[in-house]
Amino acid sequence: MPTHAAPFPAGGWIDARQAGASGSEFQTTGAIRAGSNEITVAEAGDFQVGQEVTISRCHPHYYGTIYNAAAPYFAKNQRALRDEVELRGLDDGKAWQTFFVHFEEAAPATFRWLAVDPAFQTKARGQPSLRRYWQWQGTGLPVDGGRVALASGVEMRFKHRAWQPGESIALHARNRLLARITGIRGKTLILSARATRDAADALVRHHDQAALQTAVDRAIAEHKGLFIPAGRYRLSQGLWIRQASLRVEGLGRDQTLLDVSEDNTSVFWIAGGQDIAIRNLGMTGHTGFLELPAHTSFKTVSGFPLWPTANQQMEIKGCAAANFVSTERLLFEDLKVTRMASEAFYSHGSDREGHPPYVQQPHEGMPELSQQYTKSCIYHRCLVSDCGFNVFNNNDHAENTSILHCHVERAANFCENAGRFTRIIGNYVLDGCFTSVHSGSADDPRRLGPTQAVIADNVFEGGRFLGGILINNAATQVTVANNLFIGCSNEYAIRIGGGRRITVTGNQIDLTQLGDYPDNDRVGICIEASNVLAADNHIYARGPRAGKATGISIAEHAVNVQAHNNLIENCGHGIRTGRRLFRDAATGLTDTFPPPACDGQGAFEFCRTESEVVAAPHGNTFRCLGLPRACDGAPAYAGWRLRWLTGRQAGRTAEIAAFDPAQPAITLEAGGMAARPGDRFAVYPRYANWQVHHNTLADCEHPLRMELLDASGVRCADNIIAPPAGNGN
Repeated sequence: MPTHAAPFPAGGWIDARQAGASGSEFQTTGAIRAGSNEITVAEAGDFQVGQEVTISRCHPHYYGTIYNAAAPYFAKNQRALRDEVELRGLDDGKAWQTFFVHFEEAAPATFRWLAVDPAFQTKARGQPSLRRYWQWQGTGLPVDGGRVALASGVEMRFKHRAWQPGESIALHARNRLLARITGIRGKTLILSARATRDAADALVRHHDQAALQTAVDRAIAEHKGLFIPAGRYRLSQGLWIRQASLRVEGLGRDQTLLDVSEDNTSVFWIAGGQDIAIRNLGMTGHTGFLELPAHTSFKTVSGFPLWPTANQQMEIKGCAAANFVSTERLLFEDLKVTRMASEAFYSHGSDREGHPPYVQQPHEGMPELSQQYTKSCIYHRCLVSDCGFNVFNNNDHAENTSILHCHVERAANFCENAGRFTRIIGNYVLDGCFTSVHSGSADDPRRLGPTQAVIADNVFEGGRFLGGILINNAATQVTVANNLFIGCSNEYAIRIGGGRRITVTGNQIDLTQLGDYPDNDRVGICIEASNVLAADNHIYARGPRAGKATGISIAEHAVNVQAHNNLIENCGHGIRTGRRLFRDAATGLTDTFPPPACDGQGAFEFCRTESEVVAAPHGNTFRCLGLPRACDGAPAYAGWRLRWLTGRQAGRTAEIAAFDPAQPAITLEAGGMAARPGDRFAVYPRYANWQVHHNTLADCEHPLRMELLDASGVRCADNIIAPPAGNGN
């Protein structure tokens, strides 16, 4: 047992060892018989009566969750598996195998299945494949009551057959006994539970779930802090902090390790409460960045997204550092987090207007969570690496999230933020998406808007995967300033894909291809939204001219854009607009619509958004897909123009009389041309209100390329164009 003394006064702190936590790394092997609660071990080591242990290979068991055909991420659409499915088998030595079963058809009922396991996801990020999606191991299988061989020696038989398309089941096959030591007799441990199978070489290890939860509860009850000494503490359910204030401290992030690598949980579950501080800890999970697909979700046949390892759905196979809902103030400081399959830190809950919290298992059944909201959440000096999903995820309603001086390497996304008043300052991020800023929906513009953010003074290094900063949906009042972008040769450094009132200024954006980083078509600043100011940025490539690099691209549907006093050098294109290209890793550039499925390494340029007619029920009214994003609840596209790109009317222009966002559907002015399904078109404003001026474009192959459907309201003047070196001019 660790002997480090607590660095805090004893009167104000609970030491986790006082509640029986061991933190010991000691492990041994032993023999146990089916039906027995006694195991004879090779060494008794430091095991003590009252401690928890895990024993491998002696207790195969099965459990699961059923999801109805509605949104699977809500607890109301989930329930525990009872006797609908019979499971048997699991290969000897395999401790845990997880499956997902999804029903495709009703008459006759068919299903598909996959193993939520890196060993069966052979086209994950680390594999040289073109399609990095979840791989189904079986499809179109009949529900006929026969046994189905899944994987790892597990067989399944449906006892219930009336399944509906869109329903799903998560299944777990495990072989582990979790028990408490009730007595020790020499080298024999007497347990609180019995084995259900013989095991001659079972692995016996310490487990600290109950002891640490007891320590948490005691610290809360006595209004003290909790100190966790050096050691490794294995958890099976995570530590719950409900409607309380608590400070949790470890000896250091390299000394105190909380381990959920064998279980389906978050390290901390925090529900409500006022003040939470968690500091000086290490936390580790079970699945790393390269072991998961680049596309971490798929859609059910009933049309809902599902994430097999996402934090909202721990009952499938996830792991995280902290999941918290509606806690008023939180501090996460000096933490080291690795191998989390889910969002490492996941925030959700109600907002200041009292909208109901966005709550899934296991936080449901706590109506008091809607009575408060997160007013402050600070992440400071956290080290996070090798995580499969978002590192920091503020899902919709928390306010004043500050991510300060953190170091993140190889995670699918540094930050997904949808809350108000976010500050992302002074961080270093390598590989994976740098951050995304968005909101689920636009608010009434007369009320406090969603998703304000300041992203400043960070260093973003490109790496081999994914993209850069993405500003999307209904984000408002976002400033991206004074950041360094290094080796961003994959997709984009900054993409403004939606939102409104965005300022991008003072950034150094290096689009150079480094080492084994991709050499894709890429953009420094990609403007696809309205009310954007991009000024005083320096965008360039070092070494030979980067012919696949574009400094700034502007989409034709954007309104009120200022791009001035930028220095762009040594790129294929300086400033451009007027076309949309997609790059597929296998076939190269293409202008096909819809775009080919990219795998996270396909690059693209967004300059013109092309849309498509999907149905034309009335002469001048048609339903469509692929329209540009709107924001602030504005009556988008009414009064705009439409240019037909394909079909019988290709090349002709029409006036848009009305737009119905619920369909979505466009109605043209009287005399507008009839549309047919499959016809492609682009919408654009009557007046774009662009100012593109006083930029310096040096050594670019195509310095200024404005391919517009209509240049009304576009002023492009006073730009300095320096010809490429060595052309004699």
